Amino acid sequence: MNIALKCPHCKGVINVVAAAGLEAKNAECPHCHKKMKIGDFLPCLSLQVDDKRYQLHFGRQWVGRQTSNNTAEIQIPDPSNYMSRRHAVIELTCQPTGIRCTFEEHGTNPTSLQGVELIEDDIVYLNVNDCMMLGDRRMFLANQFE
Repeated sequence: MNIALKCPHCKGVINVVAAAGLEAKNAECPHCHKKMKIGDFLPCLSLQVDDKRYQLHFGRQWVGRQTSNNTAEIQIPDPSNYMSRRHAVIELTCQPTGIRCTFEEHGTNPTSLQGVELIEDDIVYLNVNDCMMLGDRRMFLANQFE
């Protein structure tokens, strides 16, 4: 499967073959011959919580409750403290079929996806607009293009 990207320099189209690890590779524009990192031009995904978006990056990232000593990459304010400090792992990878987003449950408090409760160590695929509840915080996977 080919992915068409637009060169930021000349606006020409760059066709690349979708493959695992594509986001870390470089491509050269066939029109202006500028080199660029492909991952900088792939669609961006984020977690939408209330009116705030938390950018997701390729690779694994922990999601959890915001605290002063938390090591989670994405920390979400949770006044009720019902979300765990390291509640779940979200992983973005580039596959031949497109961008894959997985969600791995690790919280001690309830987690649900589209209203279905997950149990610890469940790994599920996420789609854009999927609704998740981590503790009592509702969030959505959002598709954000830069």
